[in-house]
Amino acid sequence: MSPAALFAMGVLVTLVYGTGLSLLVWGAILDGRDEARRKAEEADRARVGPRPSAVPDDTSTQAGDFPAAA
Repeated sequence: MSPAALFAMGVLVTLVYGTGLSLLVWGAILDGRDEARRKAEEADRARVGPRPSAVPDDTSTQAGDFPAAA
């Protein structure tokens, strides 16, 4: 293999490797942003609290049938 072909092959391998690594880094950055947003939403929900349900969980009306315990 000539030195120019060997150099070209090394450049190609470096570009493929760099592309793959940059995709992993980009994914990690996006995941960190998503996690920060999720934690902020959870903190807001914890501060406000859950909304009460307007409809009970078990709405059975048959005679002798009692709603399940919560």
